[in-house]
Amino acid sequence: MDFVSPILQVVSPTWRFSAKHIAHVKHLGKRLEELRTEMEHLSDRRDEVKERVRRGVRSRQRIVAKPVESWLRDVETTTQQVNSLIHDGNLQVQRKCLGCCPRNLRKAHKIGKEALKKTAKVKELLEKGDFAVYTERPSQILVAQFPMENTVGLDSKVEDVWEKIEDENVGIIGLYGIGGVGKTTLLKKINNEFSIRDHVFDSVIWVTQSEATKVEEFQDIVRRKLEISDDTWQKCSNENDRACEISRLLSRTRFVLLLDDVRKGFFKSQLTSLGIPLPNKGNGCKIIFTTRSEELCGYLGAQGRIKVECLPPEQALSLFSMTVGEDILNSNPEIPKLAEIVTARCSGLPLALLTVGSVMASRKSYHDWICAVEMLQSYPSEFSGMGDLVFPPIKFSYDSLTSPIARKCFLYCSIFPENRTISVDELIDLWIGEGLLDGTSPREHGEFIISTLKLSCLLEADESMEFVWMHNMIRDMALWLARDEEKNKNKVLVARSGRLTDQEFSKWADSSWVSLWGCSDREIIRYNPTCPNLSTLLIRDTLVNAFPGGFFESMTGLKALDLSGNQGLVELPPEIGRLRVLQYLNLSLTSITKLPTGLSNLRNLRCLLLDYTMHLKEIPPKEVMSCLSLLQVYSKMNGVMEYFDEVKVSVDDELAFLEVLEGFRHMNKICITIFCHPSVEKIFSSYTIQARIRKLKLIDCTGLTSLCPSHKLPNLGKLEIFRCCSLQEIRKPGWGEFHNLRQVHVGVCPLLRNLDCLSYARNLEILTVLDCRSMKQVISEEIEQKEVFPKLKTLSLTCLPSLETICRLPKSFSSSIEIEVSRCPCLRQLPFDDESVDFLKIIRGELKWWETLDWGSDFVKDSCSFKFKSNSAASGKAKEMTASTSKEKTAKCF
Repeated sequence: MDFVSPILQVVSPTWRFSAKHIAHVKHLGKRLEELRTEMEHLSDRRDEVKERVRRGVRSRQRIVAKPVESWLRDVETTTQQVNSLIHDGNLQVQRKCLGCCPRNLRKAHKIGKEALKKTAKVKELLEKGDFAVYTERPSQILVAQFPMENTVGLDSKVEDVWEKIEDENVGIIGLYGIGGVGKTTLLKKINNEFSIRDHVFDSVIWVTQSEATKVEEFQDIVRRKLEISDDTWQKCSNENDRACEISRLLSRTRFVLLLDDVRKGFFKSQLTSLGIPLPNKGNGCKIIFTTRSEELCGYLGAQGRIKVECLPPEQALSLFSMTVGEDILNSNPEIPKLAEIVTARCSGLPLALLTVGSVMASRKSYHDWICAVEMLQSYPSEFSGMGDLVFPPIKFSYDSLTSPIARKCFLYCSIFPENRTISVDELIDLWIGEGLLDGTSPREHGEFIISTLKLSCLLEADESMEFVWMHNMIRDMALWLARDEEKNKNKVLVARSGRLTDQEFSKWADSSWVSLWGCSDREIIRYNPTCPNLSTLLIRDTLVNAFPGGFFESMTGLKALDLSGNQGLVELPPEIGRLRVLQYLNLSLTSITKLPTGLSNLRNLRCLLLDYTMHLKEIPPKEVMSCLSLLQVYSKMNGVMEYFDEVKVSVDDELAFLEVLEGFRHMNKICITIFCHPSVEKIFSSYTIQARIRKLKLIDCTGLTSLCPSHKLPNLGKLEIFRCCSLQEIRKPGWGEFHNLRQVHVGVCPLLRNLDCLSYARNLEILTVLDCRSMKQVISEEIEQKEVFPKLKTLSLTCLPSLETICRLPKSFSSSIEIEVSRCPCLRQLPFDDESVDFLKIIRGELKWWETLDWGSDFVKDSCSFKFKSNSAASGKAKEMTASTSKEKTAKCF
C-alpha cells in the first residue's frame, strides 16, 4: 500500500529525498515481504544441511566439513539480523505515520535500504548452500594406543603391511607365522600407526578373536567401538538384529578391522554373519588379521599374505641383549659369548628370546650362564618359562592338527638333528617304514601331510618343496610332546653330543625312537642294548664299521632301521634277517658287499634304500627281491664312477631285476640306475615301471640312439644321462608328461643334438649339460612356446664346442635364474630382451668369452654386465672335468 506519497508533500524543504531514497521508503513493505520469503528458503536449506551433517557425524564418525561449518555460522548470524530487521520494518509499516515524523521517515529509509542488502545476502547464502561434501574425516582418528617396547626387527614388516593397506586391490591382509614370532606385536604396532600416519579411514576396531569366541562377545566389542548405545543394542533381540545394526553403521564408514589370533575354523562367511561388511574397492575398508596357519589365510580370502618370520642373528642378539641388560652382560667377560650361544639356541624366536632373556636378566654368575646353555641344549622344557610360556603358543598349532596321523608324523620329525634340512622323499619313506602312512596312496598322503605341516608353520620348506626343516624351538617342543611332556624322558633319545655314555645306553630299554645321527664316537656301539619297545633306530653318518653279534637280537619290534652314511660298514650281522616286522631299511652310502641271506625273510619290508653302495654289485632278484612282496619303495642310484672300468651288470640280470620290480603290486617309488640298452627299452615300454619311476640314471648305455617313452612319465623328478655315446635324441611322449621333472643332468653324449623335449618340462628347475659336442641349440627353433623354461633356476653349460644358442626366443625365462657358461666358444648370444633380462640373477663365465658376445640392445648389455662374474676357477674345473677320461676326473662330473 502506497501511503508515502501524500506525506512527502508536507516534508520540510530542508530534507530532500532522491528517487532512490523515496523508493526505499515507498516499497518498504514489498521489500520486507521479499526478504521474508528468501529467508524462509534459507531456513529450509539450513535445516536440510543440518540434518545431513547430523546423520554423517552420528553414523559415519565424521566431523562437520569446514566450509559447511562456516556457512552454518554465517546463516545463523544472518538469520538473527534478518529477524531483527523484519521486526523493526513491520513496526514502521504498521504505524502509517511516517510523514508526521521526519525521524521515522529516515528510519524507514534505513530499514528499506538494509532489507535490500540482506535479501542479496540471503540469496548469496542460498547459492553457496549446495555442498558436495557435508562432513569429513578428522585429520587423526582416535585410536586406542598400545604400549610398545622391544619391537626389534618390526619396522620393515610395518612398511610391508602399510604398503598393502594403501593398495586398493587388497582388502583382507593375513599375517601368519609360528606362535611367539611377534604377530600380535606387529598388529599392535600397525594399530598405533593409524594415529600418526595420514590415511583415509574413519575408525579402527581391534578384536582378539581367540578371546571373543562367542558371537555375542565379538559383536559387543564391535558395537562399543561404534558407540552404539545400550538402549539401541537392547532393542536388538537376536544375533541377526545385532549384525544388521553393526552392518548398517559400518557400511556407511571406511573402517579397519584388526583381528588378532584368529583360530582355525574361522571363515570369511562368518564375518558377514557377524555384521562385518567384506572389504572391496567400493567401500575401501580393510581387515587385517594374525594367525598361526597360512591355510587360514585362504579360509578368510586374504588377497595379501605376509609371513612374520624369526629375527636374523644380529637382530636376535640385539633383542636378547636389550632384555638381559648391559649390567649383566658386562658383569663377566665370558657372558657376552655365552649370550650369543643362548641367542642362537632360541633361533630368532622373539618370545623365546624375551623369556630366556628375562630369566637371565638377574644372573651375573658365569656358572649360571653355563648351566643355562646346557639346559637349553639338553632339556629346554625344564628351563624356567619355556614349558609355561614358549611351548604353549607353539603347541596350539600342533593341537589344531585334526589328523592323529599328521600329529605323529610331526613328532617323528624331532628325531632328525637340529639345524638340518630333511629330504621330503626321505621323510616320507621313513613315515611309510614306521607304519604311519598306509592305504593305496601313501606317498600322496605323506605329501599332503607335509603341506599341512608347512601351512601350520610347524615345518619350513624351500620353494621346490624338496626339503623341509624345523625351527629349533618347534623341534624342542616336538621332543617335549613326544616324551609325553617330559613324563617319559627316555621315550625318544636323540644324541646331542659326539659320544654316548653307558648311562645313555641304559635308557634304550624304555625307548621307542633312538637317533644317533652324526655321532663321532668310533665305539658308539659297545654292547647289545635291550630295547623291546624300539620301533625306529637311526645310526646314520657315524663312524660305525661293525656291529657285535646279537646287537639286533632284542629289537623284535623294530620297524625302521637307518644305517646310511657309515662308509666303513662292510657287512651286517645275520640276525637282521630275523627282524620280522622291519618295514624300512636304509643302507645307502655304506661299503657293504652283500646283503644278509636272511633278507628274504623280511616279508613286511616296504622301503629298501641302497643308493651309492658301490661295493654291492648284485642283488639276487629271485632269491631276495621276489620275496619282498609288500615293497613300496626301492632305490639304488649309482655314482658315475662306480662301474667305470668294472665288470658291469649283465643284460640278463638287469632285465630280470626289472621284471621283478614290474611285478610288485604295491610299488610306488623306483629310483634306479640302468647300464644296458635293452633295459632302457624295457622301461620305456612298460607303463607300470614308468608310472613308478621317480629318479632315473642312464650310464654307458651302448647302442641307445633314441629315448622315446611310449607312455607318460608322470612322477619322474630327476633324469641323469651320462656317457650314452650313441644317443642322438630324446623324444617327448605327449603333452604334460614331464610335469614333475625338476632336475636334468646330461653329460658326455657326443651325438645328442638338442633337448627339445625339455620345453615341455614346465617345472624344470635345474639343467646341467656337459660335453655334448654335437649340440648346437639347447632348444631348437622349431619349438614354439611363449616361455621355454618358466621355472628354471639354474642352467649350467660346460664344454659344448658347437653350441650357438640356448634358445631363439628372447623370453625363454620367466623366473629368477643363475647361468654358468664354460668352454662354449660359439655361444655368442643370450636369450634375453629388454623385459626378460630382469629375470637374470647372475651369470658366470670366462671373461674372454664374455667380451665376444653380441647384444640385441645396449640396455640388455648393461643389465647383463652388471650381473656378470668372471669365473676362471669354474672354467679350470670344467676343463679338468672334461679333458680326461680317467675314473677320478669323470666321477667329478656329477
